[in-house]
Order: sequence, then structure tokens, then C-alpha cells
Amino acid sequence: MKIGQLVRKFIPDIIQYCLNEDQEEISRLQDLEYSKNTFGISSYPFWSKKDAIHDSKRFWVDIYMIDGEQFRVSSQWTIRHIEKFKNYLVDKNIATSKTLEKLEIEFERVNREALEKKVQSKGRYRGHAIGNSQNLLVRNILSNLGDETFSEKNWQDTQKYFDNKCAYCGSEEKLVIEHAIPINKTMLGEHRLGNIVPSCDQCNKKKGAKSFDQFLDDNERIDKIKQYMKLKNYQPLQEHSDFEIIAGLLEKAYRDTADVSKRYIQIIELVADTTT
Repeated sequence: MKIGQLVRKFIPDIIQYCLNEDQEEISRLQDLEYSKNTFGISSYPFWSKKDAIHDSKRFWVDIYMIDGEQFRVSSQWTIRHIEKFKNYLVDKNIATSKTLEKLEIEFERVNREALEKKVQSKGRYRGHAIGNSQNLLVRNILSNLGDETFSEKNWQDTQKYFDNKCAYCGSEEKLVIEHAIPINKTMLGEHRLGNIVPSCDQCNKKKGAKSFDQFLDDNERIDKIKQYMKLKNYQPLQEHSDFEIIAGLLEKAYRDTADVSKRYIQIIELVADTTT
């Protein structure tokens, strides 16, 4: 939750509290020492009369009328002030903890949606989409599970097992490594010896995100790949008893990547806005 959003949200309520419950609070909130002890802001008071402000850049431009006088509120808030500000609201019965929790959830949702729209609308030529990072993280996790190692010699033996032909169509064209079960958060394939098969470039492109048994309609070729998997002691994660848990963890990792990226975009942009 952005502290600036929270403060702005409750300025009218604080004013009403001062006018209806404790008019002395109007003066206290103009005192630098009181503001420092109450909120942690150290250089400027919570608010100040418009005519008394010497550094207008440190106060928001909005004007608030209090007892016939014009006030502006300090803009010098950072995330470290948020807990003290929330405690102030609760102590003064301006808001409840439950209300603040609900508001925080709503602010997070609005901020996330706004940032997603901003990122999606940039449309920069040759820019990096967040989906690329998400997919790379999932591939990295699935590619490094377990302690298995294999070499180029093992890959050559794999090609020999399939008669140095494409495992999908039997072509003798140049062969590339293909994952029988794709390495993604849906299929949960792994970069293990038992999951790599030789493929021609055409079949590799056509197969895409399908598993070998979805792509092929040739039972003999499907059985040969399954036999190869068994020979290499490869048990697909799809057959694991905890498949749903594993899939859920990878889905979380996928989402977390986007959240981390958006959070740092937001933080850096806030810093940039502050320093320019």
C-alpha cells in the first residue's frame, strides 16, 4: 500500500476528527516535534497554514479549509511511516484495524491492476515481456530438479536408440534435442535424459507445447518413447502422487515472478519521480 494514498484518503476524516472531537489537534498537527513523535516525519509538520509554508515542494498542492484557514499537508511520507500513521488512525478512533486491512487489500488490487495496464500499454519494440521471465523461471526449476547428470555421449546414445532418426516421424534430417514432455508449468516436463528424444526441426516446431502422446497418433512410436523413458528410469511428474501440489508450487513461482517484477518497476519509478 502506498503511504501517500493512505494519508490522502484519511485527511478529510482527520479534519472532521479535529473539528468535532479535539480542536487542539489542529495546532498539534502544525507542530514539527509532535508530528515527528506521532508519525516519524522529521523535517515538516503534518500540515501547515498555506501562508506559513516556505518550501511548497514539500507539501501537496491540495488546499484544505479548516476553521476558515487554508492548510496544506506534508508530502514527505515514506513506507517506514505507514505503521505509525495507521496506529494514529486507530488510537484516535478515526479508523479501525479491520477497515485498514480491507483498504490495504483494495489499494493493492488497484495498484496492481494499474501497473499491469501501464506495463502492457508500453508496447516497446523488442522489449521483454514479463511472460518471458515467468517461463524462464519455471523452465529453470524443472531443468534442475534432482541430481542426474548426462553428457554429449549420452545424447549420442539416445539418438542411436531411435536409429538416428526423428522419434516422431522417422526423418533422417538434422536432429535436435526435444523434450517429449514439454518443460512448462502445465506439462511439468524435466530436462532429464529420459525426457529428451531426437527430433527433426519440423516436428519440433509442430509439436509445440504438446506432450509426445498428444502430438503422435502412431502407437508404435508412442510405445517406443515410453520404453525409452522406462529404460532411463524417468517417471514423469504428471504421474507423481503429489502432482497437484507440485503444479501449484510452480504456478505460485510463475505469479511471484510477475509480482516481483512489478514491485521493483513501481519502486524504481517512485524513486525516479522523487529525484527528478
